[in-house]
Amino acid sequence: MKMDKEEYKRLLVEFKTLTIAALEATNIDDFIKILIERDGLIKKIVRENIEVDTEEIVYLRDLEERVIERLETERKNIIEYIGEIGEKKRAIRKYTPKFPFPPMPTFFEKKG
Repeated sequence: MKMDKEEYKRLLVEFKTLTIAALEATNIDDFIKILIERDGLIKKIVRENIEVDTEEIVYLRDLEERVIERLETERKNIIEYIGEIGEKKRAIRKYTPKFPFPPMPTFFEKKG
């Protein structure tokens, strides 16, 4: 079943709306969730072989570049966070108390 031009237009508008919403999301979970939702639209657009004018393509390409930059930034943040966790784990493994507690009996005085 072929779509008409209005449906094509609606798909592209929805795609742009989701892309902008993803870019504006402050939470990484929301960002990824919106990109996954947007993926379904991409598949429809590709399957229907929707024709898009040149200006629209330039705008969509710019949005995609921003999405890629955001993904790269999030990837770097995750790698940095993983590195910090690794450093903390190594520090915990190497930790030895410098002033160990005295043996328990010395805390108590024995009175007769």
